[in-house]
Amino acid sequence: MSGDTISSAILTIASIVCVFGFASAVYPTVISAGDPLISRANSMGDQILTDVEILHQATAAGGSEVHIWVKNVGPKGISSGLIPRSDLFFGKSGNFERISYGENGSLTPCWNYSIEQSNDDNWDKGETLKIKLKPADIPVSGEKYFIKFSVYNGVSKETYFTV
Repeated sequence: MSGDTISSAILTIASIVCVFGFASAVYPTVISAGDPLISRANSMGDQILTDVEILHQATAAGGSEVHIWVKNVGPKGISSGLIPRSDLFFGKSGNFERISYGENGSLTPCWNYSIEQSNDDNWDKGETLKIKLKPADIPVSGEKYFIKFSVYNGVSKETYFTV
C-alpha cells in the first residue's frame, strides 16, 4: 500500500516537472510569434492617424523653384526628424523621378522645407509644410507636372499641375 503511494507521488512529481519543462520550452516561441503582429498593428495605427493634403503648388524664383504647400490634416504630428525621410516625386506627366532631400538646398534636384504656423520643429495637426523644390530642369510654361508627397510611413497624396 505504501509502495503504491510512493509510486503515485513519484509519477505526479515527474508529470509536473515535464509540464513545466514543456511550458518553458514553448512559452518563448509563442510570445515571440506575437511580436510581428504587434509590430504590424502599431504600424497600421500610425498610418491611420497620419493624413496629409497637398494644398497648392506654384513656381517661384524666376521659375527655377517649385513651391508646394502640404497640410497635416491627420490627428498625429510628425517629428522634425521624420520629415526628411519623406519621399517627393516630381516631373512631367509620365516622366517623373524621386527627388532627394537636401537640407541646405544646394544640390539639384533636391527639396527642403519649412513649417508655417509652427512654434516648434514638429509638423503638428493643422500646420502647413512649405516645400521648396529645385528641379533638375526649369519647369516649362504650359506643361503638365506630377507631384507626389509620401511621408515616412507611406501615407501619400499626389496631384498634377500646369505651370
